Parts: sequence; C-alpha cells; structure tokens
Amino acid sequence: MNSMVKPKRRVGILLCDDLHEELQTRWSSYLALFEELIDDEPADLTAVGYRVHADEWPAGPEAADAWLITGSRASVHEDPGWIAPLQALVRQIEAAAQPLVGVCFGHQLIHAALGGRTGRSGHGWHLGSYPVSCEVPFADRNSGEPLRLMSVHQDQVLEPAPGFQRLASGAEVPWYAGYRDRVFTIQGHPEFDREFFQALMQRVREKAGDDAVEEALAGLPAQDDTPAVRRFMRDWLRGHHAPGLPV
Repeated sequence: MNSMVKPKRRVGILLCDDLHEELQTRWSSYLALFEELIDDEPADLTAVGYRVHADEWPAGPEAADAWLITGSRASVHEDPGWIAPLQALVRQIEAAAQPLVGVCFGHQLIHAALGGRTGRSGHGWHLGSYPVSCEVPFADRNSGEPLRLMSVHQDQVLEPAPGFQRLASGAEVPWYAGYRDRVFTIQGHPEFDREFFQALMQRVREKAGDDAVEEALAGLPAQDDTPAVRRFMRDWLRGHHAPGLPV
C-alpha cells in the first residue's frame, strides 16, 4: 500500500517591492529569493507570492498556512496606500494564530501594525554585517555572541510592539530581531547571499554614498550566520517554536 503524501505547507510571501530591473536577469524576483530560502529538506514548504505593493492581495489569512513579509524600498512611516491594508492583514494573521515572519521592512511594518513605532535611524544608513549580539541563544549562537547577517536599511524599529521578546540587538539598532507568540521579525536579510548583496550595493551606492557602500563591502565576513537564520525561519514557518526561547 502506498503511503499518503503529506501536502506541502503553504507559505504566503507578501511582496512589498519588485527587484531592481538590473538584477532580474540573474535573480529573477524577490519571490525567487524567498523560494530558495524555504526550499530545503524535507521539502515540506511551498511559496505563494502576492505583490501587495501592486494591490495583489490574498483572500485572507486562510489562503496560506504561514506568512512572510518582505523588505521594500518604501518606508512604513511614509504610509503608501497599501500600508494600512497590509497592517490590517498582519493583525488578522496573528488573530488566526498563524506563523508570521517579517524581514527588514516587514519587521518594521509588523511592529507598527501591532502597536510599536518605526522611523529613520539617527545613524544614517546601516549596510552590511554591522555589530549585532544575541540576547538569548538564537540561530545556533549563544547569548552574547555576535550575529552576522547582511542588512540594508535606514529605517528601524524605534519602539517595539508590546509583548515582544528581544533576540538580537546592536548599539545603533536596539531591536534587530525579536518575537511574540507566533510572530518573528528580523531587520537583516537572510534571503540575501554574498553575490546578491554585492550587486545590490551598486544600486544603493547613489543613495547611501561611496564611503558607506565600500565600508559595507569591505566588512563582509568570509562566513556569516545566514544559513542558521534560514533554518530558524523555516522551522518558524513550519509552526515550530524554537527550543530554548523564553515564552
């Protein structure tokens, strides 16, 4: 008798931007980056993309089993027209007790939707693998150890949403990663690899300036914590609360 094949868990990717045209030939789309992130043994996750910034919306939380909100060139505090509906969807997803992950802009938007505050950093652009430390054991790192992940932002979480536990922080970015209940957010970009980051920096150079970009490129470590953070995210999207985290 053939065993029943368990259906894959659907991850709704709420896309908040399109990839720069110059990068599409090599990397296709932001959806493709996240498809690669979740594509790992036991191959039990599948991605469904919604370009919410272009008014493409899921029917509701029931359209997927777990959700992920991507980065964006937009700012939460500048409030493009699609921000409010996306924040409403965040609250619906949390009310439905579904796993939710926010990356960079998504990290900021989730905090804003759930009662926190976001805005410009007082330290300008944050690029590359800048100093961040784990507050608790996280992504194969012990408490107090550095967390190395590629980042690209000038906005950040200024006040966290109530009830969030901090996972990682830096002197200039106090809320780098955190969680509450089934919601996990992170300022960095675990979907990036080194080649993509280097190409993206050429698009960012005009805004951030040559000095900031060159410093970020020169400071990239030979190895970072991207693989471990990806594993953490995949487990979170499967509905597994990471062992050892405070509840």
